Amino acid sequence: MERLNAYLPQLSELLEESQGDKNSYLHPKRKNLGSVSVVVLREAIAPLVIRNAEQEITDIEFNNETYVRAVPNKFKYPERGRALQILRAMNAGGRYPQNRTAIPKGSKASESFDLNTLVFGDSANHDSKVLPVRAAVNYSDALSLKPKYFCVGESFHNRGFEDGTLWDSDAKKNTDNLFSRHFINPGTLLVQVLSTRGKLLPPIGLQHLLLSVGLAGSYGGQTAVTGINVRTHFVGIYADLFEKPETSPYELIKAVGGGEVSDVTSLSRAIDERLAPLHKTSIPAADVQAWVESLIQEFNIPGGALEQAYRDTATAMVTLFDGWFGK
Repeated sequence: MERLNAYLPQLSELLEESQGDKNSYLHPKRKNLGSVSVVVLREAIAPLVIRNAEQEITDIEFNNETYVRAVPNKFKYPERGRALQILRAMNAGGRYPQNRTAIPKGSKASESFDLNTLVFGDSANHDSKVLPVRAAVNYSDALSLKPKYFCVGESFHNRGFEDGTLWDSDAKKNTDNLFSRHFINPGTLLVQVLSTRGKLLPPIGLQHLLLSVGLAGSYGGQTAVTGINVRTHFVGIYADLFEKPETSPYELIKAVGGGEVSDVTSLSRAIDERLAPLHKTSIPAADVQAWVESLIQEFNIPGGALEQAYRDTATAMVTLFDGWFGK
C-alpha cells in the first residue's frame, strides 16, 4: 500500500505556515495534485430500505433506464458513526455524537475535532464563529447494477394492536394503519466510489476509512431492525494525479451494468479491467480485501502498532486544528 504515498500527504505535512502582510500564519496544507478512488460493491444480503419521505425506493433515470439510487449519506452516516466507535475504542477521539459536535466557550477546536472530522468532515459553532472542516473523502451515489424493476420487492403490513386486532383502544375505533413496505431484494448489487482529491488525506486517514467501511453492517431504514443487511466488497483502489471521469458510478453503469454478468467476482473483474489501465497506480480487489482484514486483525490487538498509530494521529490532530482555528 506504500504505492499510494505519492497521492497522500504524510501526517506531519497537514499544516503549513505562510507569510502575511505583517505576520506569518498557520493554515491547512494547500491542495496538490493527487486522487485516490476506492471502488466498492454494496451487496444487499437482507431486505434493504433506501427511500426518502415516500414509500417507494429512491431511483434515478439515465441511460434510458431507471436505476436504484442511494444518496451518499445512506452509507456515509452509518460508517461515520462506526468510525467514531473506532476512535473511542482506540482512545483517540469520538468525544461527541456525530450529529452534536460542540466547541464550548473557552475551549480549543482540538478538544472537539478529531481524525473523523478530517476524513468525513464536520462543522461546529465556537462563540460567534462557525468552524467548518470539509470532508477529505467524498461519497458518490450508490447505483444498482441492474434496472430498478429487477431489484425491488414489496410487502403488505398492518400496525395492529398487540392482541392481533385492528382495534384502537385509545380512539375507540378500528385503525387504518395498513401500509406497504418497499425494499431492495437480497442479492442486489450497487456500485459506489469513495474518493479523495487534492492530496488531503494522510495514510492513517485512508486506513481509518477502510476500517469504518469494514466488511458488513446494518444500514438504516425500517429493515435495519433485522440486523446486518449490507455486505461490502472492495473492487479496487485506483490512484493518479488527476481524477478520471470513468470512475463515476454513472459511467461504470454504462460500461458494465444491466448485462448478464451479475456475480461479485465477474463484476469486480469487469470494473477493474476498465479502470486499471486508466490509472498510474491500481490495487486489485484481493489485495485491498486482504489489507482490510489485516487492519481488523491489528485493531483487535491491544497496544499494537495500529493503536499506537491512532494515538500519534490524535496528537497530530491537536496540532492541525489548533493551528488552523487558533489565534
